[in-house]
Amino acid sequence: MSTRSRIAIENQNGSVTSVYCHFDGYISGVGKTLEKHYTDRSVVEELIELGDLSALGTSPSSTSAYSSNRNEDLHKTSYLCVEDLFELGFQSGEEYVYCFTKNNIWLVNEEESNQVNDLKVALEEEGA
Repeated sequence: MSTRSRIAIENQNGSVTSVYCHFDGYISGVGKTLEKHYTDRSVVEELIELGDLSALGTSPSSTSAYSSNRNEDLHKTSYLCVEDLFELGFQSGEEYVYCFTKNNIWLVNEEESNQVNDLKVALEEEGA
């Protein structure tokens, strides 16, 4: 089984660009990897440029993307703002949505929750 997630970056103009990630989307999986290995904006941008993902690696080069690994079309989804991402980002069955903000902070929201959290806090609460 997969735990699907959406990984996003807030652009300087406030819009958001995101990609789907198929595997390990839970906080102690994708969340922990993002918080540990994707703390530099340029690296997050490089990850998003890969398009939709099968599995997140510890770097963009170790990440399995549909466009490069399966020769599928490059796909990214845009939102007008972070609030729209957290409201609409679950429409493809995602269970978690992550966003790297303009302030270089990872936020996370879990499906069916109205509470957007700082990813560091969520990881501490899970003991991950």
